[in-house]
Amino acid sequence: MRFRTRKHFALLIRLAVEAGRKFTRDYLVDLLWSDAPPQRASHSLAQAISVLKAKVGREHVLVQKATVALADGVVDADVRRLDGRNVEIRGPFLDGFEVPGAASFEQWKDERRARLMAQLRDCLVTQMDAGRRVGDFGTVERHALVLHDLDPLSEDAVRGLMEARAWVGDRSNALKVFGRFEARLAEELGAKPSPDLVRIADLLREGRGAAPRRHGEEAAPEPRERRFEAETLIGREREFSALYDAWLEARRRTPRIIVLTGDPGVGKTTLTNAFLSTCQMEGAVVARAQAYDAERELPFAVLAELVKQLALQRAIGGADPEALAELTRVSPEIPRAFPGVPKPPDWSADVMPLRFADAFLKMVEAAAEESPLVVVVDDIHASDNASAAILHMVARKLPRTRLLLILTGRPSELRMAAAPAALVTDSTVEALRPLELEPLGPE
Repeated sequence: MRFRTRKHFALLIRLAVEAGRKFTRDYLVDLLWSDAPPQRASHSLAQAISVLKAKVGREHVLVQKATVALADGVVDADVRRLDGRNVEIRGPFLDGFEVPGAASFEQWKDERRARLMAQLRDCLVTQMDAGRRVGDFGTVERHALVLHDLDPLSEDAVRGLMEARAWVGDRSNALKVFGRFEARLAEELGAKPSPDLVRIADLLREGRGAAPRRHGEEAAPEPRERRFEAETLIGREREFSALYDAWLEARRRTPRIIVLTGDPGVGKTTLTNAFLSTCQMEGAVVARAQAYDAERELPFAVLAELVKQLALQRAIGGADPEALAELTRVSPEIPRAFPGVPKPPDWSADVMPLRFADAFLKMVEAAAEESPLVVVVDDIHASDNASAAILHMVARKLPRTRLLLILTGRPSELRMAAAPAALVTDSTVEALRPLELEPLGPE
């Protein structure tokens, strides 16, 4: 729709922004033709109304002796749909649109722009959250850039830009975004970034991976609890969304257990890696263990790795000292991380697994109380029976805690592993959710 003059277009804008409202002719004259003599200004308004009738239809321009209105629903104005996700925000309200000789219109535009800022921000944040939910960080970045242009001191915008850069492995530029924001915040407001944003920056600086330990690999001298690797996630929006929904529920103290199954090479590891990076960005503590066929006969092999990682992250300091004492049986990292932990008492062989199971549950509760906890066991079908049995017990006794447990496995091998199969198929565990990865189609 083209107009010969900006004032004609400005009249349509003013009417469309509040479609259905009746504006007095005097108001519209003052808005756009205050610099003209009264008779000429009234004539200009009449001409503009005629142009609008020709453009949108006579029946849609509601003209009375003293008022003018535009029928509701005739013009689709994005500014009236800021409560939805389908509006595309590209900048401030009427950015770049000026009407020479219409000071009142410019004043109205500036006031409207200021009033709309909160709505624009909320809409962009909602759209960024929708992108996060399906692992679409290209969308997150696009909306974060717009929000950053609107408000360079918006922490939501800076976080979105940092996440998007980290998602593709560009930690350097993610940290540059943080550095510029930190400096500007100090210079203009004398303030500091929030602890959450600082934590994300620290995570990016460290850049250590939470990858599962490879068979035969020596333990690293430093904790390896954080992973920021570029992962190309294609065609897994549904599965990522299911994981993210479970993560949101876990954060609200509704624990969830996701059994992620699929054939070798179908993308379980890629999906899990990408999802864990998102959780870590949002404050999760992550413990991840890889189960191996060669270690199937070693009792507590999987749980020992999980305990080790949580100890190295100092995530279980709030646990009962007696529980920590029991866990020292499988993790020498605990007394090094928490000096003063007592030695475990001697128990009979038939009692010790029960004591260990209780200690592990208390450890999980303590870790999840400090921060949302994501525990991952890769290839649960290869887990030792003792670890699988204790995880099963934890699943059945889960309190309202911030825990997300992800178990990955191959369906064909799960059917042949008694304890792991009992865990992942127990219909009495309310938190259990199956998630099967099918091979991607040719497209």
